[in-house]
Amino acid sequence: MEVALSAPQGLSRGAALPLSQLLEENRGTAHIPNPLESKIYAKLKSNRLIQAEPAELHFSAFELQKDYIKILKLINISSEVMNIHIIPTQTRHFQTSYTKKYRLVPGLAYALKVRFCPDEWRYFYDCIRVHCKGDENLLIPVHGYPVINDLHIPSRIDLPASPLGKSVRRAILLTCSSPIDFAFQVYIIESHEAFSIHPLRGVIQTGGKGQITVTFTPVQYETSQFTFQVVISQFNTKPYLCTVTGSSAPHLMLSQYMA
Repeated sequence: MEVALSAPQGLSRGAALPLSQLLEENRGTAHIPNPLESKIYAKLKSNRLIQAEPAELHFSAFELQKDYIKILKLINISSEVMNIHIIPTQTRHFQTSYTKKYRLVPGLAYALKVRFCPDEWRYFYDCIRVHCKGDENLLIPVHGYPVINDLHIPSRIDLPASPLGKSVRRAILLTCSSPIDFAFQVYIIESHEAFSIHPLRGVIQTGGKGQITVTFTPVQYETSQFTFQVVISQFNTKPYLCTVTGSSAPHLMLSQYMA
């Protein structure tokens, strides 16, 4: 669940930074060390006592100076009544709130409300840590990041039949309405001598357009296939896979001469 609350917008731009540079000091001027913070938190999603739903939080496609809220559930999946200790998010862009229960009975859950308010166009990271009995401690990563959300690359392209040696081209437009640039890279998954593609890498500029061009030049009478994928340089990205087919036949050359 995600809720966007209106607030004044800004238009500053920022580049993605290494995670080590994104960790901020705890909110507040006086910080009393918590001995639980020195424990190791390595388990993801669940242990034998607690299950996190979802396993991690993602805030994507955000706008600056707006509030976004997601709910995290920590469910008691054991047969025991227990106490757990929650170390909430620590950076100023993420704030965590919940109602403390003294004893968590089997099947019930903590519902944590995590609020995210970005002020830069960059990647944000924090985490929620859960200390459990037996040191089976949970880690729930929390991410915030901009995405390119108006990119459309078809999963299949069928080119018209072409005579031998005659090229057919198809341009795939790459658009970006996000206020930051995104780099892209093309990987050839299934090659074929009759196909070429360019460019293999580039940048989709903010508010601009780019394109990838696929060229089919048949060298024999057959139906040919070519597969590639496009990867965008954004966090949690998923590749766009596209298969292109083209063909040639003897009658096409004859039709061309008779035309």
